[in-house]
Amino acid sequence: MGVSQIVQPKPGRRAQRLQLAEAIPIVLRRQDGQRVPGKLQCVSMTGGLVAPASILPPGSMVRLIFVTPKGPVTGTAEMLRPVSWTEQPFRFAAIPDSGKHRLSAVIEMVYGPTG
Repeated sequence: MGVSQIVQPKPGRRAQRLQLAEAIPIVLRRQDGQRVPGKLQCVSMTGGLVAPASILPPGSMVRLIFVTPKGPVTGTAEMLRPVSWTEQPFRFAAIPDSGKHRLSAVIEMVYGPTG
């Protein structure tokens, strides 16, 4: 099972974002092992937006897991600067190929093939 480094889209092009009708549970595991539960609100092949139980320091690396209709997605992500008191974006740093395929399949269910 391989792990893909996430390639960011070309400058000026944003990855197709999937706004979730209902936020889905996500768990962020900090490097010290502490788990921070949250709700995933938006996701793309390059990252997403989460409402964590507590905001994490920007630049923090976390392991994350959430379940999609196509199965669980795990990966490593960098937490970015919060956009509000309750919402924080993240950027995928690495994601196993299996998770990448599941995430792509879920986005394709809504938008069609991503190319």
